[in-house]
Amino acid sequence: MAQWYREFFDDLYLRAYRHYEAPEQVRREVDFIIGALQLPSGASVLDLCCGQGRHSLELARRGYRVVGVDLSEALLYQARQRAEREGLPVTFVQCDMRDIAFADEFDACINMFTSFGYLESEAEDAKVLEKVAQALKEGGKFLLDVTNRDRLVREFQARAWHAADEGWLVLEERTFDPLSGRVETLWVCVARDGVRYERRSSIRLYTAAELRLMLERVGLRVTGLFGNYDGSPYTWDSPRLIVAAMKG
Repeated sequence: MAQWYREFFDDLYLRAYRHYEAPEQVRREVDFIIGALQLPSGASVLDLCCGQGRHSLELARRGYRVVGVDLSEALLYQARQRAEREGLPVTFVQCDMRDIAFADEFDACINMFTSFGYLESEAEDAKVLEKVAQALKEGGKFLLDVTNRDRLVREFQARAWHAADEGWLVLEERTFDPLSGRVETLWVCVARDGVRYERRSSIRLYTAAELRLMLERVGLRVTGLFGNYDGSPYTWDSPRLIVAAMKG
């Protein structure tokens, strides 16, 4: 399943996860981002793995200077179209997150919705954090949002499903390997007319302790842990593991 992420994020993904784009949900998440990072007005923000731009666009609506980076041309097309319709000055860049070339440019970087851990090894994931540290100004802040591994392992569900856009059903069949720390998922999407589509993903889930060590190795100091977008403290029962860190 090497480099599964190069094909996964397409129009089918947008259909399966349209419900995460509810405007009130996006506004709550951006409220949290601003508060957790204590972003001053007009700050420059790098949205790493920005997808279809839901956070990038909302930050831009509030006056932040935003650059969104993603590998998926399909998702970036949606992001650019939305920015153009609203006249929002967001720059969207197609790029592998290991290859961003920014240096000392941003007041903050965000990586939301479990967009970390996709790569083939911990060494490759570490390259992403090196690039984040490089992109931030001294004193710049980083927000990393992933699934809470501790809760997922304790309450592991091998199968789950949800209703998606246009009457679709999405079934997830999962396995977890405790040695690699990876969740392997078969996604089965069934359209209203019965047509079936399949996708596979493989995500390395990290503990808070592992993330702290990885961040410290690249010069990012952990300043806070949150368990959800409401700003609640992180516990092993939290749905999310959200790490705030600072360069320098």
